Parts: sequence; structure tokens; C-alpha cells
Amino acid sequence: MALPCAHAQDTNKLIEYQFRIVNSYPHSRQVFTQGLEFHNNLLYESGGQYGQSSVLIRKLDSVVPLYRRRLNAAFFAEGITVLDDKLYQLTWRSGKGFIYHSETLEPLGQFRVPGEGWGLCNDGSQLIISDGTERIRFIEPDTLKVSASLEVTFAGRPLKRLNELEWIDGKIYANVWQSNWIVIIDPLTGKVTGKINLTSLLPESLRDSSTDVLNGIAYDHAGKRLFVTGKNWPKLYHIELTALHN
Repeated sequence: MALPCAHAQDTNKLIEYQFRIVNSYPHSRQVFTQGLEFHNNLLYESGGQYGQSSVLIRKLDSVVPLYRRRLNAAFFAEGITVLDDKLYQLTWRSGKGFIYHSETLEPLGQFRVPGEGWGLCNDGSQLIISDGTERIRFIEPDTLKVSASLEVTFAGRPLKRLNELEWIDGKIYANVWQSNWIVIIDPLTGKVTGKINLTSLLPESLRDSSTDVLNGIAYDHAGKRLFVTGKNWPKLYHIELTALHN
């Protein structure tokens, strides 16, 4: 999937970034990455597929989970985020989300997911959910009800297939499903203000028949580290971004 070309009047407002790999870490080829989070120096990951869905906590340098919670085969796990010592997890088409204790993954409850569940992050006070359309919704964690919604646009056109989400320095970063792009979204206007092309991130030598698309963004707020990976990838990467100047 290619992103639409920016109109001439929008060109100066859109920043394209190049990336540099700082470090790489192991990632399990058995995890169909749907959600990624970095919290308290640990990596949280939600893996999808019916009959294989789970959420796990692990260290960066090991794919062996410290804690793992498997989902019923009726659920396809999607995005996750940690807010106020709770881990929230979406599922795809069941209309349900799950809440766990963020340290032990003990179940704490459920919540209703409006439409399909895709990506999930938070801004420190609200949950932010994508559903595969151009629409992003803000949900109050106390009531678990939608408080606001936002239409995401790229060069004046709606941008669909917004998948895994991450809140970084006041902006929403989103994978665009079935593409090698991450877009950066202004949460006040919905406009895409930046884009990152990660086509060359995973080398051909590390790809096999199980390798799927780019998906997974996590941010270490304390260490200012950006982590990215993909579905069934063998590596997770710490990357740095640099703005391209025309």
C-alpha cells in the first residue's frame, strides 16, 4: 500500500524522516505482533491470530516471557497500552477489550470496543483507539466510554488502515497496515505531519515464508528510545529518526 502524494500546498507541512538502526534485539517468529509497549524497562507484546492470541511481558534481550496470558480461541488479540498500572488489550471483531494488572497480567475486567479493535495507545489520561478506518477515538478509562473522535487525513484525504499506535511527545505514531510506513499524527487536527519509510529495515537475509508486515511501535519515554518490529519478525529494532531536508 502506498501513501497518497501530498498536494503542493501541503508539502512544506509534511516532514519525512530517515532512520538509523541503533541496536537490535531478538523477537519471536511465532508472535504475530498486534500491539507493542515499553513500560518499566520491560517489553509488552500482544500477538494475534485465532487460537494463538496472547499478551506477554519480557525483557528486551530475551524472547522468553516473564508472564504470559493466553486468550480464548474465540478472540483475535490486537493493540495494547499501559495506563495507571492497568494493561488494556483490544480484540479484533468481538467487540471486547480486556484489562489486566500491568505487572502480573492478572485479569481485572473487560470493556466494550466500538467497531473493530486495531491499535491502542494513551496520552497519559485517555485511551486512544484505531479501528482500521480513518477514525481515531478517545476513551475515558474511568467510564470506558468514547469522549471524542478524530478523522485522520493525509494531504487532505482520509487515511485508513491505521493500525498499531504509540503516543510520543504529544503526537500519535501509527503503522499503516500492509505498508512499510509509519505516520505521525497531530492529535488536535488529525493531520499527518510526518512519515517514516521503513522498507529496508528488515534485511532480505532475515526474511522467510512466515515473515509478515511491519507492525509494532513502542517508546521508552525515560530513555527516549523508539522500538519497532513486525509480525513474525526475528528482530526488534531500536531506531533513531532524522528529518530529511529538501
